[in-house]
Amino acid sequence: MAKFYDLSSLEIKHELITIRRYREGDFAGLEAIFEQEFFTWFFSAYQNCREFVQEKMVEYEKGSLIMLVIIDNQTNHIIGTSSLYDISFRHMRLEMGSSWLARKYHGTQYNALTKFLLIDYLLNTLGFNRIQWKTDALNIKSKAAMLKLGFVYEGTLRRHAITYSGRVRDSLVFAVTDVDWARVKIIIQERIKQKSVVTLHGQTNNS
Repeated sequence: MAKFYDLSSLEIKHELITIRRYREGDFAGLEAIFEQEFFTWFFSAYQNCREFVQEKMVEYEKGSLIMLVIIDNQTNHIIGTSSLYDISFRHMRLEMGSSWLARKYHGTQYNALTKFLLIDYLLNTLGFNRIQWKTDALNIKSKAAMLKLGFVYEGTLRRHAITYSGRVRDSLVFAVTDVDWARVKIIIQERIKQKSVVTLHGQTNNS
């Protein structure tokens, strides 16, 4: 059975990207791609990237969250982040969220590829049974993205949380389980192919 150490030592290498746990020396790279707009739908009104990272590090020290960075292997630059939390090793489930990519990578295959690599590793290598995501019911873009990736919509948590503006939000719940993965992985792989012809680093990428 997986332990917290297995998550904290997570490192996934792919031809295009590497996904691993955030380290202290990563801050400058993450701050360089930070934009306030990324946090529009987050619970906290982060004033800067340091506040965001500090909150994650407090939870990491408690053993309740793993903050990850996504690295473009061609430039060796950090291009985004995601976190794993609400982790239950007893029931082998967790939640994924607090995710964002540098604006340059929006509309490319990198989001779908990151999700594919993480889900596959968590389900097949570490043996988790369930990964879930929650998003604000008003976040139409996030909802559409999850549906396009084949995530299973499980329902709405009504008046689930209070946002930093004081608005009481409804949260949509999506999940992928080990039972779903054979079907969902095909959808994500197709999505990666559809998004694979993009111009980055001054060239066309058909990987």
